[in-house]
Amino acid sequence: MPKTLVIDDDPDTKGMLSASPALEGLGEFLFAGTDEEAMEILRQADDIDLAIVAVGSAVISGLGLFHKLEPKDSRLPRIALANRPDFDQLRRALKEGASDFLIKPVEMDELKTTLSRVYVECERRRNTWKNESELSAIRREVEIAGDIQRRILPSRFPVRPGLEIFARTLPAKDIGGDFYDVFELPDKSLGLVIADVSGKGIPAAFYMAVARTLIRATAPHEMAPGKCLKQVNDLLCRHDVPGMFVSVFYGVLDPKNWTLTFANAGHPPPLVVSPVGNDGEGLVDTLEMAKGTLLGIDGAQDFGEGQMTLEKGEAVFFYTDGVTEAFDSQNNAFGEENLWRCMAENASGSASDLAGAAATAITQFVGDAPQHDDLTSLVIKRS
Repeated sequence: MPKTLVIDDDPDTKGMLSASPALEGLGEFLFAGTDEEAMEILRQADDIDLAIVAVGSAVISGLGLFHKLEPKDSRLPRIALANRPDFDQLRRALKEGASDFLIKPVEMDELKTTLSRVYVECERRRNTWKNESELSAIRREVEIAGDIQRRILPSRFPVRPGLEIFARTLPAKDIGGDFYDVFELPDKSLGLVIADVSGKGIPAAFYMAVARTLIRATAPHEMAPGKCLKQVNDLLCRHDVPGMFVSVFYGVLDPKNWTLTFANAGHPPPLVVSPVGNDGEGLVDTLEMAKGTLLGIDGAQDFGEGQMTLEKGEAVFFYTDGVTEAFDSQNNAFGEENLWRCMAENASGSASDLAGAAATAITQFVGDAPQHDDLTSLVIKRS
């Protein structure tokens, strides 16, 4: 049942509300004859639904009383109770937060109608506050999850003489499904991963964490990229998560002879960027090979392998499809042509220069259009 606090120094008000059978069913009434009594009740009781507050009293501060309270108590719905129809006074009361007003002497029918109306409004507000609080808590949890996700992606990479490594990711939402990874293998070679989970948000982020963990755990025991992806695919398919899959490009770089052995599970092939000539313009080519099936769809898949040698000055630009599928306000895609041109114009730059140039070009292209997909790139360069 609703609980109403009546704040009024007039004893007739307490007598009227305490004795009237007409108010049966409207809940419990508590009474305070001073500001101090009211504040003590409000501090101790957390289940009061409504306040009736005297305005124009020499003892009661009126609606100003609520400015002294904690925020959770100060937004309690209240009804202004006036001794006479002073409209300037009532206007001030409404401006100070009153939901409604009553004028003495109060008719029982009018009191019941006003209380019922404000109780309904009170319940609506309470539900709104509860929803806002729950949404705020969920939002905070999503922010924490996004921060954790960013922290598990490496920002420091294994050091090898003559090798530059740089990566960046920009989720379309607080958390995303793209990921990259660089890790050392038992023979001192480096595992290089870029991947894109289907969907966005929390489900994609969770699946991303599972896929990344499985690749990291499998790679030291299955040194061949194709066999590693096959085993990870088998494990993902055993879980059979409907609608979830991941594209992965996985390469193993041997810094001793600069060979990159790789396998592709349905991912956009990386670009090989080679600087030539004195004009700074470079050559760009695709690291092509037959694509395997996305991981998590069909457990009976094999993944072929390819190999290349990274020459001095060459770079490999790994990326997710959000890079080429970034759209401007007219729904035009950034596309492979723009990406190739960007790589060629910045071919002599460092690994971070190449990633930065791509990010800048995409930003300039899309303008104010909203970001629809995660943007992730991983660059290695033999300096």
